[in-house]
Amino acid sequence: MRRDLNLTVPADLRQAEELLEKYGAWAQDRYRKRHCGSAESRYVPPPVLGAEREEPPAPFIPDWSAMNVHRALNEVPMAYRRVLHAFYIPQRLPHHAIRRQLKIAATTWTQTRIHGLRMFWNVYRLHYLTR
Repeated sequence: MRRDLNLTVPADLRQAEELLEKYGAWAQDRYRKRHCGSAESRYVPPPVLGAEREEPPAPFIPDWSAMNVHRALNEVPMAYRRVLHAFYIPQRLPHHAIRRQLKIAATTWTQTRIHGLRMFWNVYRLHYLTR
């Protein structure tokens, strides 16, 4: 679920990025089985063959693990946390639009993301991986 292909995260932070992406999917958890917008709401789509079937959503991280990520993320200073939230937790606006709203330059945004990832990973490793 890489969002920015031209940005390479340092190798030592890839695990932190993966963890935040899983946390973002957990925090976003708004998947609802939808139905057709017919007047009666009784439309049932025809059965789909095996190859065309929609894949089930990826399993989320356990709640206790997500809460550990949340606690570690709360210890990151607000300026960095805001960027991490915008980038890793899906929101109504894409992270580029949030960056423009906050009037932050692209290079500063990228550096803030990397520094924020490093701060988050240090806190998470210290408190939750050593147990």
